[in-house]
Amino acid sequence: MTAYAINEQNTPLAELDAKIAQCPLGALTLDPSRSSASSLTQLVSGLADPRQFPHLTAAAAAVAEAQLRSFPENLFWDFDFYLGSIHRHASGTPDYAGYLKNATRITVGLMKLYGQQSLIRYRYVHDFMYGFDWARWVRRDPAGREGVTPFGLDFLRQTESRGRDIISLVEADDDWYPRLADGDARNPFSFSRDTEDELSLYRLLAERGDVPVEAWRLDARPNANRDFDVLRDEAAGLLRLGR
Repeated sequence: MTAYAINEQNTPLAELDAKIAQCPLGALTLDPSRSSASSLTQLVSGLADPRQFPHLTAAAAAVAEAQLRSFPENLFWDFDFYLGSIHRHASGTPDYAGYLKNATRITVGLMKLYGQQSLIRYRYVHDFMYGFDWARWVRRDPAGREGVTPFGLDFLRQTESRGRDIISLVEADDDWYPRLADGDARNPFSFSRDTEDELSLYRLLAERGDVPVEAWRLDARPNANRDFDVLRDEAAGLLRLGR
């Protein structure tokens, strides 16, 4: 593949990188050692060989566009481990393009299912991208779910199924998942998740090593062995982030 072809195919990623940079707080990373997230262009160029490149480009573009559309108030934009994970999984199959297409389809669907255009209406995608949802699910059955990775198809499908269940609860105006007033974002937690509170909470968690998936690292080692929900509640209490 020529350099011109690579640059040409990078165009949609460059446009998305620019859109993320134009978010109110820019392309923030949760990495304590730097201020900006890795660009999509940089990540895809570093991961994919010429044969894989157009497929990983399409996957990265679709997922980033879905995040921007469904979570317009999202704060942290680390795609490193997500893209590295689906790339590695796809590389281990006989159909790289087919695997990526399937993983991307499910992930984009998750953004629509949980985001601001749905009945669920979460404000951020942080709990998914940084592994809090995955670690909680694994801890419910450690033996049976050992080896299930945060962005493998098994967990993506589980998250999809869970989202449908939540939609049903919202439609029934459940006590835990009630219908929301127009313009409200859902917060089922005991602490505030307003912008400044979310920033301070997640940065403290990252500094303390209390994030189950360090999504800003290609070589992250997902950890479900600790109760990250309790650790997050403790950090919120330390910061006095009451509702």
